[in-house]
Amino acid sequence: MQAENLKYTLLDKIISVNDMSLLQKVNDLLGNVNIDQTIFKLTDAQKEMLMNSEEDILKGDLTTNDELNAEEDLWLNG
Repeated sequence: MQAENLKYTLLDKIISVNDMSLLQKVNDLLGNVNIDQTIFKLTDAQKEMLMNSEEDILKGDLTTNDELNAEEDLWLNG
């Protein structure tokens, strides 16, 4: 497995964890990683997504968190 794929797999797993003790252990394990000094390499698709997001912001094409939660509730509860 390539490093990039492994990172995404780990992220998916971490996002699904609700056990605070386990999350704290992962945080402690990764505690020495300085993300402020990390250089992120974006794919062309990620760059395009960010540019599209910036265009949406400039056009005012936004959805508030409350609106999104209401849509989600409607979708989940019918």
